[in-house]
Formats: sequence, structure tokens, C-alpha cells
Amino acid sequence: MIPAIDLLAGRAVFLTGGERGTEEVVADDPVVLAREWQRRGARRLHVVDLDAAIGSGENRDVVRRILRAVTVPVQAGGGLRDEPAIRDVLAAGASWAIVGTRAVREPEWLRAMAVRFPSRLILALDRDERGVLVEGWNRGTSADPAGLVELANRVPLAGVLFTNVAVEGRLGGVGDVRDNLVERCSRTRIAAGGATTLADLQSLRAAGFDHVVVGKALLAGSIPFERAQEAMA
Repeated sequence: MIPAIDLLAGRAVFLTGGERGTEEVVADDPVVLAREWQRRGARRLHVVDLDAAIGSGENRDVVRRILRAVTVPVQAGGGLRDEPAIRDVLAAGASWAIVGTRAVREPEWLRAMAVRFPSRLILALDRDERGVLVEGWNRGTSADPAGLVELANRVPLAGVLFTNVAVEGRLGGVGDVRDNLVERCSRTRIAAGGATTLADLQSLRAAGFDHVVVGKALLAGSIPFERAQEAMA
């Protein structure tokens, strides 16, 4: 189980379905939140710069401060669309860089970056009824998710992050978790979106996921932190 810290205008927030205007501020100082998750026993953190993802600004200094403040591994993403951006976040201390928009639109770029940064990149495969989403979930694409998973299997990626955007942040459960793309993925498989109860975590585990990113449900208390850790051990 990986606690999520989503950054917007310097604060940690949760969005419903990734939509601007639905944000709930959960911490004015995301560094304090990161330290708290580490203190409680988190073995990994998920940090995303939402402003950079949607092109409304950036929170790179906040990301760097989080990376300096914790010792647990961090997967960091949001707006990482060129080699210098990837190099910067890894040099700042991220264990893995999450790439989505450009990786989805330009698979050959993903291939090149995976070779350049072996086992340090995670492909974000964010989906809803619009298809594979890019630009902070604001635009659908005609990208072939099966082809992207096949590419992920062939190049030295660290993992694939499968986000169900339709249920993200709604505290309504994960829905149907059966997904043949997950079954076909030979990289580390990370789920995100909708996890609300321990039963959701168990369902995702049974579906083949190695990790689950959890955000609002942890602070809402519908998923007890310590029992979530046990469920995904």
C-alpha cells in the first residue's frame, strides 16, 4: 500500500475524478504529511505534481523538500515530459519517475528513456471511458493500452501504474478489477483509483497487483493504515 500525496498550489490535496474545482486540501505543508506517513510505517510514497501535469504551474521545490525529508523510496510524477525533467527528479532523490503524457503519445520516446534510465521509470496508464488519458487526465487519446503494456514488457521499466480515473477520489470502491492488461503485464503492477476498504485492497491483490496507491481513504479512515499495510504485504 502506497500513500498518495498530490500537490496543487503548494499544498497536498485530493481531487474527485481528477477534476479541478473538486480539490480538498488535506495538508498545507505536504512535507509534514510525508513525514507522518513515514513515521506510521509507509514503505513507499507516491508524490504527484498536479500543477505540472495539467500545465498550470509546478511544485518542484515542494517535491524536492519531500524527497529530502523522508528516507523511504518515493515514486514521483507530474509533468515529466523530457529527459532533463526526469534526470532532475531522480537526482533530487526520487527512486522512480512516473511518465505518462509523452510516453503515451510517443512510445519511441518511452523506449529511449527506459534505456537511458533502466528500472527507474514507471509508465502511467490512466484510463476512463475516454480511453488512455494525458495532460493530468484532461484529454483522452486513441493510444492502444495493450500496445503500451507490450512495450512496457520489452523495455527496462520499473513498473506500470494502472489508474482507474472513473472511480478516483470518490470513495465508492474499485468496481470490477478484472483487467487482462494487468494479467499480461510482466512489470511491477501498481493500482490506483477507488480503493476505499480493505476488501478493495484484497480484490486488487487477487487481481494481480503488487501495490495499491491509496489517498483519500486513508485520511477518511475507511482503510486503517496498519491493516492496509498487512493486506498488501
